[in-house]
Amino acid sequence: MKSFKAVFEIINARNCPLYNQDECFALTERAVELPLARPSCLILVRELTSLLFSLMPHAESDFAEQRETVFTCGGCTGLIKFKLTSKPLPENKEILASAKENKDAVVSGRIEAIVPAELLQVFHMHQKTGRLIMEFEESRSARVTFREGGLLAARYDDLDNQEAIYAMLPEKSGSFYFLPGLPEALMQAREIGDFMMILMEGLRRLDEEA
Repeated sequence: MKSFKAVFEIINARNCPLYNQDECFALTERAVELPLARPSCLILVRELTSLLFSLMPHAESDFAEQRETVFTCGGCTGLIKFKLTSKPLPENKEILASAKENKDAVVSGRIEAIVPAELLQVFHMHQKTGRLIMEFEESRSARVTFREGGLLAARYDDLDNQEAIYAMLPEKSGSFYFLPGLPEALMQAREIGDFMMILMEGLRRLDEEA
């Protein structure tokens, strides 16, 4: 059976606090893959989850009958409309390559010199706003979004937010890049929780594993 993955493109965004027109996201049988550095909207995740079982039988035909269907997500301060698309989502390697070439990447270095827990504290203490992108061994990557030092979103493999932070802390080698600035929509997003509480819980789990 063909593996299930449906990619959607936003064709219209009206007052949505998180997502913009032309951005893409994907739905698989295990997860929702959101645009780079965007926090998870529970309303959108709920809408996509409701589509999962209706779309899965059509994966073999590449959703031929559903290509022109317009889906909507509302219920908060805004509304987005989206359709199935053949556009590929950017891979982690493409994201990292773009970060490396970005002239606005003001901070970069090696994880061997500063472990993730210390790295996160640096951007928190200095109240930085932007995206921290980390690339680890075996093609694993992570990204953390800050607004004035607060945590807006985190992603590590298939994990989001707090669980993503906990999972990336044991990493000891790789590279990182920090891209300052965020879209205006993200400047209004809620933080995923208190930074120090999340970090301390992650370090506690790390100690237990050790």
